[in-house]
Amino acid sequence: MVNIIAAIISGFLSGLALGLTGGGGSILAVPLLVYIVGLEPHLAIGTSLVAVGITAFVSSVQHMRRGNVLFKIGLLMGSTSIVGVYIGSYLNKAVEGPVLLILFALLMIFIGVKMIRKKEDQKKEYVPALKTQNIDYPRILGLGLITGLVSGFIGIGGGFLIVPALLWGAGLEMHEAVGTSLFIIFLKGIAGLVSYELQGRPIDFSITAIFVLGGFIGGSLGARIGTAVSGKTLRYAFATLVFIIAAYILVSNIPALNIL
Repeated sequence: MVNIIAAIISGFLSGLALGLTGGGGSILAVPLLVYIVGLEPHLAIGTSLVAVGITAFVSSVQHMRRGNVLFKIGLLMGSTSIVGVYIGSYLNKAVEGPVLLILFALLMIFIGVKMIRKKEDQKKEYVPALKTQNIDYPRILGLGLITGLVSGFIGIGGGFLIVPALLWGAGLEMHEAVGTSLFIIFLKGIAGLVSYELQGRPIDFSITAIFVLGGFIGGSLGARIGTAVSGKTLRYAFATLVFIIAAYILVSNIPALNIL
């Protein structure tokens, strides 16, 4: 019962972040699955990849209804992301759990800093009217591969990398980038599931189902209220939470390296 409650709460928090920002769900998902639900790091990474992918799809439905999901661009970027997910998930087998978590914490800090330093005049780079002609195909395909590698290796959806790529590589508006990002994260979740199955590696499907239930509630709520809160407020609040979690992960896992 404790694990069920922990998984629902974890899913809700992850889904809320995902629905609000189009990313960030798995930045919370892996630490929550490890420290609250109690999964082993490798198992948490695989479970997170699948659970966040399903949660992302639920959140994307709201954006589909508003026309914010551009499927052609999503499938384009998702195609190379899927390749990256398989390679990344294969490589992480050779890395110990504490090392993976430390790498994850460092990525969290990097993302937090980028969120705080995000330029308010970014909208000047949008070219919505030309988005079907303004796609930088090499950039979209290349960043799809990179985000897929990161997703597979550390177990994150990669929304914080995908959204900027869609803004700058395809000239999308913010809401379009968020909606399309959620669709791509869903595709990567499927790729993660297939990858783990092909490698014969475990995914906790019972925790995944409970996590998704919480994520459905949080994601739906996040997608609804996202437009009512200023982007700056969201970024600073989420970055603060990311820094706190990253600090806890580092303090907990650096002693386990036994390098002193």
